[in-house]
Amino acid sequence: MTKEFAKIGEYSAVEAMVVHAARFLAQFDGKKGLIGTGLPLVASQLAKMTYSPNMIIFVETGQADANPQELAISIMDSRLTYGSSWQMGDPEGLFPLSRNEIDFGFIGGAQIDKYGNVNSTFIGGDYNKPAKRLAGTAGAVDIGVFAKTTVVLMAHQKRRVVDFVDHLTTPGWMVKKWPEGNLVRREELGLAGGPSCFISSLGIMKFNDSDKIMYLDKVFPGVTPEDVKANTGFDIDISRATEAEPILVEEIRLLREEIDPLNIYKMR
Repeated sequence: MTKEFAKIGEYSAVEAMVVHAARFLAQFDGKKGLIGTGLPLVASQLAKMTYSPNMIIFVETGQADANPQELAISIMDSRLTYGSSWQMGDPEGLFPLSRNEIDFGFIGGAQIDKYGNVNSTFIGGDYNKPAKRLAGTAGAVDIGVFAKTTVVLMAHQKRRVVDFVDHLTTPGWMVKKWPEGNLVRREELGLAGGPSCFISSLGIMKFNDSDKIMYLDKVFPGVTPEDVKANTGFDIDISRATEAEPILVEEIRLLREEIDPLNIYKMR
């Protein structure tokens, strides 16, 4: 891919997020991933066209080795069946997870906390009387429990990147032990895997080896570490942050002209 860099202002924060997510997936070339709905579908398609052509995509609605020629608008979209090795049903699409065959899970959500727990269930109040009910988990619990690692993709806002999620939908590194509700490491509950990173609209966050608390690893061009701190709902460590490689003109062209020409995902 020609290394002609796009200037800041020639692409949106969402496009930067998707591009860096596709680059992160390069390490999974030839590996199996289970992809959630929304922007993970976009980033996965970009990765297949560029950095990870041999990545094997599973979708929870049953598509195995999906290779869509057009962008799917949801995991129920029949476009995902085109070129697939085989078509299962739902929930059969999640079965490879329980067999320890999925190398990574790729999900989004409404909230993420400092331990990498993700909420896609409700905001505010309690489960029976929430301030806002969300779409729900679908396969996000299974992905977070059984995948060898997870990658989270989400816009970076203080109300979304919080100290602890309003509801723990997908387990991160520190989870509530039933029935007491005290926080324990996921390994104590017999859970393997865990989130490897959170890729946001501002940068890339990873997790300390010791306490598994999120820290800022990379900021996108035009973003400062202080921007990330100001948009995070807890005191995130920004001391180790470096700047990510600039966005390529070709990456933006692929997104706009070949993957999502109708701007279905409102990336620009």
